[in-house]
Formats: sequence, C-alpha cells, structure tokens
Amino acid sequence: MTESTFSHQEELPDLPLPGLEETIDKYLKSLIPIITKDELNDVTNLAKKFTNSESGHRMQNFLELKSSTSKNWLEDWWYDAYTTNRESLLTQNMGAIIPKSFIQNCSQVSIASQIIHHMMTYWSLVRQEKIQVTKSRGTNWDMYQVYNLFNSCRVPALPKDKIERYFRTEAEGGCPSHVIILCNGHIWKMETVLDKQLIGTSEIQNCLKYIKANSTKIDENTIVKLTTLGRDTWALIRESLIVNSSQNLEIFKTIESAAFCLTLSDDFVENDSELMKYSIFGSSLNTYCDKNLNIIVLRDGKVCLQAEHGNVDAISLFAPCDFAADQLQNDPKLNEETLQNNISTPTPERVKFLLTGSVSSRVSEAERNFFALSSRTNVNVYHYSNFGAAYCKKRKLYADTIIQIALQMAYLKTHDKLAPTYETASTRKFYHGRTETVRSLTPDLADYLEACENSATNETLKTLFFDAYNSHNTLMDAAREGKGIDRHFLGLRNAKSALKSYGEEHETPFLDHSSFAASGGNGNFSLSTSFLGYNENGCFGYVVPMCKDGYGAFYRINATSLTFTISNYLDDVTNGDEFCENLEYSLDFIKNVILTNE
Repeated sequence: MTESTFSHQEELPDLPLPGLEETIDKYLKSLIPIITKDELNDVTNLAKKFTNSESGHRMQNFLELKSSTSKNWLEDWWYDAYTTNRESLLTQNMGAIIPKSFIQNCSQVSIASQIIHHMMTYWSLVRQEKIQVTKSRGTNWDMYQVYNLFNSCRVPALPKDKIERYFRTEAEGGCPSHVIILCNGHIWKMETVLDKQLIGTSEIQNCLKYIKANSTKIDENTIVKLTTLGRDTWALIRESLIVNSSQNLEIFKTIESAAFCLTLSDDFVENDSELMKYSIFGSSLNTYCDKNLNIIVLRDGKVCLQAEHGNVDAISLFAPCDFAADQLQNDPKLNEETLQNNISTPTPERVKFLLTGSVSSRVSEAERNFFALSSRTNVNVYHYSNFGAAYCKKRKLYADTIIQIALQMAYLKTHDKLAPTYETASTRKFYHGRTETVRSLTPDLADYLEACENSATNETLKTLFFDAYNSHNTLMDAAREGKGIDRHFLGLRNAKSALKSYGEEHETPFLDHSSFAASGGNGNFSLSTSFLGYNENGCFGYVVPMCKDGYGAFYRINATSLTFTISNYLDDVTNGDEFCENLEYSLDFIKNVILTNE
C-alpha cells in the first residue's frame, strides 16, 4: 500500500451548503405525491415568503458563516441529532448478522476466539494506518469513520449524551487494547496485547474457557440490562452509581474505552430472520448497548452484532466484521481439545459494580421494558433470487434504483397508499461526510404507480418507469454532492436556535406546516431504507422502523440475487409477511413487464 489510511483527509473538499431557494424548490416538488393541491399551495406560499424574508436571509447567512469557518458545517449538529434522542438505544442501534463467520462443527469459543483475534488485527491495521483508502468512481472517501470504529462509547448524560473516543493511531500514542467479554450478565476485561503483540487464538480461547467456567450462574442484577433503558433514566442511574462509588467510575471507563464487546450466549436460533432479530432483541443480557460494537456468538457458533449508530454508519462498521469472517474461513478449525494447557495467557479480570437496592429495582424495570419492545418487533430476512447485480449491469441499470421503485410498489399494494421514503446517500467524498436523505418518492414515481394501478399499456408503463428511474438517479446524485433537502433543514432549525440564543427570534412556518411531518419530516418516513453494499454473503443488518406504522427496509445486492431485511411493529397497521410477498411481486413485475417484456 503506497498511501496511509488517513493521508488524504485534509485534501478532502468541504461539505457544501446548498442554496436556500434550491433546497426549498426540491422540497416542494417532493410534496406533490403526498399532500393535496390546496395544502401544496399553502405550504408553497409559506416557503416562498420565507425564502424572501429577513428570517430566511439571517438563518441562511448564519449557515454560510458556519460553512466558511468549518470544513464540515453539519458535523457537530449531526452528532447532536443522535445524542439528543432520549429513546432507548434498542430503537436506534443497528443489528446485523455475519453469515461467513459460521463454520460447521466449530465450537462457540473457537469461533469467538478467532473473531476477537481478527477484529483486533483490523484494529492494529487501523492503528498502523494500513487500511486501504476507500474510493468511489476514482474519488477518495473520508476515512474518519474508520478512525472511530474502535474504542468508542456513547455515554448517557443530560440533556444530551456524549460520544467518547479513546482510539489513537500508533503515531498518536497509546491506545486501550482490551476487549469486554459478557457472559450470562457477567462483565470481564480481557487484554489482547502482550509485549506489544496481539495474543493468538489459542490464548484467547483459553481466556474464554476460563470466563465461561466462572460465569455459569446468571447475574440477574447485571448493569448490562440498564443500557437498554431510555437515555434520561440511564443517565441518572449512571450518575448515581458514580456518586456512590469511585470504583464504579473506573469500571465505566474500563468498559467505555474497550476496543469492543463480545458476548458468549447460551441461546440457539433456527434461521436468519431469528438471528437478525436476536442481534437487538435476543436478550437483555447480550449487549452493553452504549458501546460502538457488540459481537454476539451463540452457543452453536452463529454470530450477530449490535452497534451504536451515532458513532459510524453501517457500511464502515461491516468492514472489520467481514474482514474477521474472511480470515476465520481461512483459519484452521481449532477445537478446545487441541489446545495445550501450558500456553501462557493473560487471566481475564471480572469487573463488578457496587449497586444499591434502588438500582437493582431498575434492573427489573429494564428487563420488563426490553421484553415488551422485543415482543412487538418483527424482523424478516427475505432472499429474492430472480435477478441481481449481474442482470442489471448487463442492461446498464442501477439495481438500487430498481429496488427503491419496487419497495414503493410493495407498500402501495400492501396499504393502498404511497409512502414517504427515506433512502441513505453517502456524502463521504467530503470531509467527515456521513449521509444525506434521498426522498425517493418522486412525482414521476407516483405517476408510474398510478399507471400500474390503472392497467396502462406496457409501453406507457415502460416510459413512466424510466421517468421515475431517472428522477431517482438525479436525486441520488444531488444528495451525494451534498445537495439534498433534510440536512439543510436540520441546519436551518439549528441556526434558528443559535440565533435565538443571541436574542433574535425567527420562524420557519413552512417547516411547521403539517406537510413536513406528512412527507416524512420529524421522523415520520413510512419507509426507512438503505443499501448495504455488494459483498456477497457479507455482513448485513437493519434498524427498527422510523415510525410505528412504517417499515425498515435494508438490502444487499448480490451477483444473482437480492437480500432484504424488513422490520416492522406487530401491534400496528403494518404486515411484514404481506409486504415481503408484495415486494417479490413488484420485483418480478419490473423484471418481466418493464425490462424484458415477458
């Protein structure tokens, strides 16, 4: 490798700030399929007045000043958007599975030991700045998320959480090299570096055997369960524990500074759908939800993970997990019987909080809340096998765009209405870029779907389909260039708050209009979607739906197939099984009627 991981960081362009009129015009167009003409006229008048008002000019000027003095005007506000969310992290974190990590006839501790070793190998490569710079269409991407992968934790606090990061490259100095092992609610600190060298899988396996042997009884009062509570409640409990004991503060820092967590679970699951749900909702003992990364190894060797979403995006997080799974596939299949007992290993250290009776009662509350949310969450892993990336590439089509159209078709067939839709676009070509929203329900897509409902001719359907296809691609390209809608609106709201602190009162009446929530704003997107990459059999996952009557729809594009994770809430109006059936119909319809005339 000729370039170090972070060698291009300062060369990356600043995140651009769109023009106010440009953003509002895009927004008004996005409302056309959602609201009535009278409502559209009302909000258009409000938006145009705002564009030309003193408030509009002051707020946009504030953003322009911030943009001129920062390489990423959005960054601090973007992290605030996560850390100010006071709901349980169960509704915010990412869950995922790592298919390639499962090896038949390989024991739980064998697989777990290899995952730890290979994850720490990746950690070491990041420390040495030897991870290859990500490029897209020849353009270098920001690597700051790679820097944030390890040794991070979201710490509960009031009025907003903090994201603490302890990672350092070798050039920057020392870095914690321990991992946290959870087993039946017991918390263990395990060092992975001795004499400046990563310990091997055999040594790690000995450590895990020791931990299992000394964690056979479930710790019913484990603090792990408390991390599933709402953030205000957990913040107050954590603070009370620290006030009660300086030892507790040191234990918190031990957990929060660890490279990552790994759990040894005694549970089994039958299939991918159960494993995917298990990653977040399997057991309140499984994850210290605040941590950047929690790997869970089940009794039969299946592996899933849960990660704090504010810290990094899914694609960045999956890279070290897939790296570990690939290395594991190439390793000899170690079994406990083959280990030599005289191998020198670091003895894991059990960490135990000093709890009061009042805290113990909150542990029971956390467990009840956990199972209440788990019982109403549904997760389907759905494999579609009638085409994939190769089919689309041959026709010079983007599979992602086809999937977005099919998701909207499926929602319409399931609920007889259109869905305000959130799709993720990456802005990592810019300094510290994260994501922008693509509002993928466009007027052209609505016209195509209406024609489908009205049984239009195939030629008409094809024309309208490609109008919708091209509109989506235009929106995606703009979002990748930092010229979306929703991040700019987030900036306007924050500018309004900042100016108020200086004694200036400003309003955004067009964003207070009911059309904003109706079109997905304020967390009301009925479809929350994201493309998770092309890595065949690689890591893929989900988050829960953005709203109670919506779906999460996350997908990986394989060479000849597509893999979806569809999530929904069971006690609301959604139906995950029916949605998957309609998604299959929609994909088949696009392939057979639109693309091949069958």
